[in-house]
Order: sequence, then C-alpha cells, then structure tokens
Amino acid sequence: MLEVIESEILRIAEQYVLYKLDVKEGLFWLFDVQEGTCFNLNATSFFILSCFDGKTSTSEIFRKLLSRYPDEDLEIVSNDFKEIVVTLKKQNVLI
Repeated sequence: MLEVIESEILRIAEQYVLYKLDVKEGLFWLFDVQEGTCFNLNATSFFILSCFDGKTSTSEIFRKLLSRYPDEDLEIVSNDFKEIVVTLKKQNVLI
C-alpha cells in the first residue's frame, strides 16, 4: 500500500465544527467558532475531515479515501490527500 505521509493520529481542533445540511446534493461547512468564520467544503473534503476523529490514523483515512474513489489515479489522490493534510496542520485545523 502506498504510504503518502507519516501515519499519525490527528483530530479537528476544538474551535472547529463540521456541519452537513442534507439537501438534494448536500451542503458542507467547516465553522471556526472562535473567529466566527466558515468555509464551504465539497463532499470529499467533508468526508476527509470527518474521518479525523483522534482515533483513526492518517494512513487508514487515506485507505478509506481510496476505497471511495477506486478508479481515480492513485498518484493524484495521494498528492491531493497529502496537500490537504499538510495545509490543515499548518493552519492548526488538524492537531
């Protein structure tokens, strides 16, 4: 199995809340309750973030992502996943 990043256990920082509004195609947000800001997410970003529960390793989350998109190019998926994780760690969304 391709390991894209060091396997670690991460969670969403307490100041952030994920929200999904179940409508026709779904609407997804990440709210920063301290700053009062929100970020629109797509379904894939919401799925990835919802997996960071403080119990599941990044490598297991990556495997879950691959199982959702088995026909996608492995290199593209792995690069995108790594970029998302690195960026959200730098922004202290994932800790």
